[in-house]
Amino acid sequence: MARGSPLAIGVRTVGEAVVVSPSGTLELRTAPQLRSFLARRLADQPGAVIVMLQDLVLARAYSLSVFTNLARQVADWSGTPLLLVTGRNRSHELQQHSELIARFIPVFPDLASALASIRTPPARQFSKLRLAPEPHSAATARRFVASVCELWHCEEVSEDAVAIVSELVANVVRHAHTEAELRLELRRQVLMVAVSDGSPELPVRRPPGVRESGLGLGIVATLATAWGASPTSTGGKLVWATVRLRSPNARVAINNSWRNGL
Repeated sequence: MARGSPLAIGVRTVGEAVVVSPSGTLELRTAPQLRSFLARRLADQPGAVIVMLQDLVLARAYSLSVFTNLARQVADWSGTPLLLVTGRNRSHELQQHSELIARFIPVFPDLASALASIRTPPARQFSKLRLAPEPHSAATARRFVASVCELWHCEEVSEDAVAIVSELVANVVRHAHTEAELRLELRRQVLMVAVSDGSPELPVRRPPGVRESGLGLGIVATLATAWGASPTSTGGKLVWATVRLRSPNARVAINNSWRNGL
């Protein structure tokens, strides 16, 4: 049980889903606590994150916007669905406002129907690999990404994805010194490359002109459609980058970045 005044948050695992049960008053003061808790659970990449709403008291009509805002923030990288459950004995107020946000986030009357929905998820392809904190892991990761891109017929972004994963895994070896998990996901014509490790220290991109060992996160930023990092619930972090099929100017951009000393 994670507690914060006056919001209490219970969590349990049901199959592949994480079920989160907040109770108390959802208001301006407690919304950041719930948003941060859910973001960490989404970064763990379970089958789904399901939020039980029946024990929440809404301080304002717009209180549930914390869920739609979070869904927009993680949409670039997280393939984990965020689902809401109102409960069949829901209040009229909760029913009214949940019907409004159902246009953006799936809302279900009970846990059983929410769990049933994740058995038929949107079409996506997914693969992952555990990596040791050893120098050779970057090469292992590069070969893995190249082979998966070939398998998924997205060779057009393979070179960019390989360069991205090389830097992300090298950062784990240089700075985190923990085991890592490499995750690849292809959905809606976007390839997501994510590396999680056991260190809580979030990556920092060096200012222009400051040299780094390796290519640096500037290369990740240049090649990726979007990238970022999020803490996980286990005390580590997830660093992710997405590459859209196709980014025709990526090769020109990276050549320019090398010439400019990024």
